[in-house]
Amino acid sequence: MKMVMVVCPEGRNEAFRNSLKTHGIHAYTEMPHAVGEGETGKKFGTRIWPDESILIFMVIEDEKRAEIVELVRECKARLKPAEGMHAFVLPVEEIL
Repeated sequence: MKMVMVVCPEGRNEAFRNSLKTHGIHAYTEMPHAVGEGETGKKFGTRIWPDESILIFMVIEDEKRAEIVELVRECKARLKPAEGMHAFVLPVEEIL
């Protein structure tokens, strides 16, 4: 199994969640108000740097990995230049 962690621009999470559902992913965890700094700039939720990101975690079967990675690539292609989206795929050894 794999854990996929997606850093999604605020305001794009609903479209991404809908895309997950069309790919048969109905279980995920969403954490709003993620802040930080990266290649698309600073996102701290303040007046100076007003944007924020949302983290979406899901655990998927190994066979779904390529499908979800392609989904993230498709979503990234629709973003504006100042928006950033990244996905990280991690091994899951055990679910308790």
